[in-house]
Amino acid sequence: MEYTIIRVYRVPAESQVQATNRFMEALELGVEHDYLVRDYVKGPVGETKQVLSLRRVSWWVLIRRQLLGR
Repeated sequence: MEYTIIRVYRVPAESQVQATNRFMEALELGVEHDYLVRDYVKGPVGETKQVLSLRRVSWWVLIRRQLLGR
């Protein structure tokens, strides 16, 4: 069986190029999960269901993650 996993990210930017650059920088730094909105898993039958929905993270949590590396 094969499953398709789709990750949806939302990156604030003024242009597509700026959004791409910002997201590539986040990938290099390992913090792309800050932009993650949700994951979808599509099963072999074609049934799509939402598996993980992350709630927005407060600015304090983001600062703590960056400072402590967690």
